[in-house]
This record gives sequence, C-alpha cells and structure tokens, in this order.
Amino acid sequence: MPGKKKKFQYKPLSLKDILKEMKQNIDFMIDLSYSAIKFGSKDIADEAAKIEKRIHELTFLLNLQIIQTQTGGVKEAKKLEPIVVMGYSIDKISDALADIAKVVYINSDISDFTQLFWDAVPEPIVKVTVKKNCEFIGINRKEVHFRSKYGVDLIAIKRDDKWLFEKDQIIRQNDILIIKGELKPIKQLKTLVCDEDLFSFQIEEQSEISEFDLSNPEILEYLQELKKDYVLITDISETMIELSLAALFFNSYEVAEDVLEMEELMDGLNISFEKNLLDFAHLVENPRDLTGIMRIVFSCEQIADAAANIAENILEGFKPHMILQKAIKETQEIVVREIVSPESYFKGKTYEQLQDRRYKRGFHIIAMKRQEKWIYSFKPDFLFQEGDLIIGLGPKETVEQWRRCVHPEIFQEE
Repeated sequence: MPGKKKKFQYKPLSLKDILKEMKQNIDFMIDLSYSAIKFGSKDIADEAAKIEKRIHELTFLLNLQIIQTQTGGVKEAKKLEPIVVMGYSIDKISDALADIAKVVYINSDISDFTQLFWDAVPEPIVKVTVKKNCEFIGINRKEVHFRSKYGVDLIAIKRDDKWLFEKDQIIRQNDILIIKGELKPIKQLKTLVCDEDLFSFQIEEQSEISEFDLSNPEILEYLQELKKDYVLITDISETMIELSLAALFFNSYEVAEDVLEMEELMDGLNISFEKNLLDFAHLVENPRDLTGIMRIVFSCEQIADAAANIAENILEGFKPHMILQKAIKETQEIVVREIVSPESYFKGKTYEQLQDRRYKRGFHIIAMKRQEKWIYSFKPDFLFQEGDLIIGLGPKETVEQWRRCVHPEIFQEE
C-alpha cells in the first residue's frame, strides 16, 4: 500500500489512555474497513492502514507501561493479564480489519459483490449526498450529533476529490456522507439532507460491467445462499468484538460463554461459505476474482478468534482490572445493561418500532437475554417483553435517556 513510513516517536501515555484510544480506534477501523470494500475505495483502505499502525504503536506502549510501572510481583502481574490479553487481541483484530480493507488492492471490483448484500446487513453502510436546503450545511459535523440524534454514524466525507476523516469538518453542499446505521434511520437522514436519489454506492466512475449475471437463475440462487452466510459472518464477527469487551467490562461469565459459542458457529459458517463459494466459482468467468471474498471471510474468522481470546479470560476466573473498566467507561460509545421493566417504553414494542428516535437515542441493541436464552439478531417484528435483559451500545451523552426508556422506574425517586 502507498505511503512513506514514519519513524515512531515515543510519547508516554497512561494505561487508561492507551486502552481508551485502542478501543476507539478499533471501533472506527471496523467502519473504515467495511466502507473500503463497500465502495471499492483505496483511499479509505489507506486510512484503515494508518489506524492499524497506530494500534501497533499503542500495543507497544501498553506492554512498555506494564513492564515499567508494575513491580508488585507475580500476584500483581496476574491482575494485569486481562489488560495484556485485551491489548494483544485488539492488535490482532486490527490486523484482520486491515486485511479486509486491503482486499480493494487484490480485487478492485470487490464492491460488485459486497453491494449485492447491503439491504440484508443489520447496519448497512451507504452514501447520501448533501443537497441544497439541507439544515446541516455550514455546521460542524460534531455539532450535528449523528449517532445520538439520528441513530447513524458518519464515517467519512467525500468532497470533490478528497476524503475527509477528521471530526471537525464543516458540512457543505454536495458533500457525500458515508454513513452507517439501520435502514429506517438511514432513510430518515436521507430525507433530512434532501437527497431524493435512489440508494447508490458508486462514488467514482466505473466503466466495468459487473461480472455477476443476475438474470441467470443459477447464479442468483448461489448468490442468495452466499448472501445469507456472508451477512451472518461479518455481523457475528463484529458483534463478538463488542460482546467480548462487554463480558470483560461486566465480568459476565454467561456472555463470555456465549462469545465462545459464537466462535464455534463462525467455524461452521466459514466452512459452509467456502464450499458454496468454490461451487459458485465455476459460474464466474475469472474465478480468481473471488479471492478477495475468501480473504474477507478468513479475516472475519481471525477477528472471531481474537474476540474469543478476550472472553476466555473471564472463564479462567480473571477479574476486570479497575484501569480497564475506567478506560472503557471513557470511550465515546459505551456498553450498558438494562432490564425491560413493567413500565418500560420497550415493553410490547417490536424491534422495528424501537428504531424510532424517541426510544433509540442512538443506541444499538447488540444482545438480549430472555430467561436462559441469549439473542443476537432481531427480525423487524421481534417483540420485547418485561424481564428481557438488554445489552446496548451507544453514545455516552444519551445513555441516561436510553435507560429511562428501558427502565423508567429507576429514575422515579429522583
């Protein structure tokens, strides 16, 4: 990949700040890597590579800090093992995500494949264009509060020939916004920016015709099967990252066990996908063009393995270190557990109804436990009940509002 290597300059950071930056960087890197293959953008892939390099630096600093500051012997060192494992695992996840992004250098037409599945992904990545009369024009992107107010994440801005990733950009007319979110909030945002065009993923001019003949029933049948497994593999691997960190943060043996069960599921899904992809190859003019798809799925398995490595810490009896808990609490997005109470606004509502901004507050439900069963994927008509334990991921500024929706009784005495 292009770009000159810069010499690493040592700047001391506290353990808490290192872990906090690692968590925030890996969250952003997930979005960048999938955006790169979604839009076939080498510029976005290069940005993901920069973050991978920074995570490598942070891993080095993490180990250095532990060596320099911890002199309490074996007993004290054991307490820090979850921190070491988390740092090592996030480093491995960043490697896998960078490999996903690099696929655009292997198969420049990878977007032909990934765009076929956009509508089946729980939180798809799409582009919207800021049109005239949009209320966001002239406003700093940080002041729009995309996640907390509109339930979507703004990943990047394409302005003319430049990609803008900085958080302090002023939004302008004709900016192309790369956003991630569930379909209903995305459609609402599309209306707010006055973008009436049909959903499109083409950023740069592409002269090549797609290799997939969707008029061929045999090709269409294979693609439907591949679509089902591909969406599951990418979604589960991403969910496993958040759940493994949630298991560590809440010291939850049950969530940790479920992360390991998901890792076993991933193994089966990968085998199924690889078999179907090899069968599909005989229908494609150039089977080598499927190399990138195989690489993405392999990288997702690497992510799942690293997430499982984090969860195994809990099963081995390690307690989350106070520094780790503080670091996760101070990240921009936090994980929250709450129970659907008798007076909950969530009670009796479907998953689709909860996409309404009044309830969503920028939060995404990453898991739910009903009695002894954990649920990680929700159909639009899934109905929430009293007693459901919900694990949500969302912005710190709206966490209290979200908790008031889920369990309002806990605030009645205030």
